[in-house]
Amino acid sequence: MTARTPGVMILGASRYYIRCIRAARRLGLRAVVLDRDPAAPGLALADTPLAVDITDIPAAVDAARRLRVDAVVALNDFGVPTAAAVAQALGLPGLRPGAAANATDKARMRTLWAAAGVPSAEFEVVRTLDGLEAAARRLGLPLVVKPADSRGGGSRGVRMVRAMRELPEAFAFAGSFYDDPRIVAEQCLRGSEHSLETFTFEGRTHVLAIGDKEKTPEPYRVDRSVIYPTALAPGPREAACAAARDAVRALGIDHGPAHVELCVTARGPRLFEVGARCGGGGTPDPIVPYVTGVDVFAAVLDLALGRAPRSLEPTRSRGCVYRFLTPAPGVVRRVAGLEEVRAWEGVLDCEVFPGPGDTVRPVRVGADRAGFVIAGGADRQAALDLAARAEAHIRVETAPPGKQRLPRPKGREGSHPC
Repeated sequence: MTARTPGVMILGASRYYIRCIRAARRLGLRAVVLDRDPAAPGLALADTPLAVDITDIPAAVDAARRLRVDAVVALNDFGVPTAAAVAQALGLPGLRPGAAANATDKARMRTLWAAAGVPSAEFEVVRTLDGLEAAARRLGLPLVVKPADSRGGGSRGVRMVRAMRELPEAFAFAGSFYDDPRIVAEQCLRGSEHSLETFTFEGRTHVLAIGDKEKTPEPYRVDRSVIYPTALAPGPREAACAAARDAVRALGIDHGPAHVELCVTARGPRLFEVGARCGGGGTPDPIVPYVTGVDVFAAVLDLALGRAPRSLEPTRSRGCVYRFLTPAPGVVRRVAGLEEVRAWEGVLDCEVFPGPGDTVRPVRVGADRAGFVIAGGADRQAALDLAARAEAHIRVETAPPGKQRLPRPKGREGSHPC
């Protein structure tokens, strides 16, 4: 009798999840892939492609039972509660639904951190503009205003406020992305910003990589670059790792990857967010494997199947820069230099999303960024130099709306990295 091929349900099929689907195939697994977009590129690589919304928990559970999957993997925040529900329903390894809820709710995670003594910014949760104005008076300015729902990432609805007159705009912006009426107001932290990729197995949280963040200009808080390895000195670096481990533990994330964002201030690390999944976009592959030698997707798939993940200890330290492209807003006239940069040694991935006739918007959320370059090097400075050269070589020429009107190419779908 022929042994049945183990099946893994992967939630999401965008260009960023293709590498996970390929990893599953490489490991000899049957890839059952869900995405609400039937044209999502990863579906073409699946053994069983399903045009199903990854937030539709009953449909995902039904498909998992019907197709007899042995594992389930969420690669973004929208899929985290669904993966937890599928794992619970089928008795598979995975995050508990309560931990999934903790990790997709900014208000809930801050309350849990406060109870556990995990350092984060002073905050209040409000539902009205009057409540936000009262919170601003109590907490003081500057203030960061954001939605309580943390699904989707990409700085959705996040805005800094430096004057009381800015509060109505910030309140409307924070409330424009989700149905949840709760808004989080928190004191603005000053220091260096970082993201940490962690993996928890058998009670131990491993820190795989730490990146240093550069942000777009205020008032919006969107990543402009993530730079590896971190430039933090050993003491602050260890403090950041300890804070990340405490933050993950307080949310009940006892299984698998997490993406931690924090600020290292003069008083030590302070937490921003935690996602119970790999970092977004190209972070789990190619960035972390290139920088550290750790095969993140293989480890995620192993653990989802109930196996001990292969090595979680970094075997090297190379430089890498995740540089996002932010050309002048307007209607795209021409894109040049992309194919040449793709062929450069050390460029691990790059893309420009808009084409002629598309509109580049001012950057307020991650989806407004026009593209990216992932540049690798022997060390941090080599990667920074390559990223700067690549960004300068890729030209996205725009004209102000109304000055240049080109027809939008038929069949083009907008895309974004995180």
